[in-house]
Amino acid sequence: MKLYVEPDGESEPTACDCCGNESKTVWGYIYNGNNALAAYFVQWTKNKKEHYPNFDFLLGTWSDDSINDKKLISFIYNATQGDNGSFMAIDGSERPASCSELCNVALSAEEVRNDKEIMNIAAEMIDAVWLGDPRIEDIRNFNKNA
Repeated sequence: MKLYVEPDGESEPTACDCCGNESKTVWGYIYNGNNALAAYFVQWTKNKKEHYPNFDFLLGTWSDDSINDKKLISFIYNATQGDNGSFMAIDGSERPASCSELCNVALSAEEVRNDKEIMNIAAEMIDAVWLGDPRIEDIRNFNKNA
């Protein structure tokens, strides 16, 4: 599957509650051909890789508003793991997107890890956002600026 992203919006920067650094959220859509596969949200605190940026995906049917089948799949990016960092599934129920009327179910980390198909799609979505959204350059550079 060849996925690509369409960046859409971003929040106004806010001050992180614990460190005061600028926090930001960007979002967009992930496409497989002409079909939207998922919406994505990336949230991080600038210059604070230990705050673990969040990558949230609402995966489901986007072409028909009458179908509410969207699953929230959430990950953190740990830039402190190795030279390139690593992604880890987390419980989607603890993410703001789980409260959206668009979200039908928020998957737990265990549900994501135990579903090979979901993990394969998630890996492709992470790659698409990682490589395709220029707004997350700050995150991609966490280990370069260490």
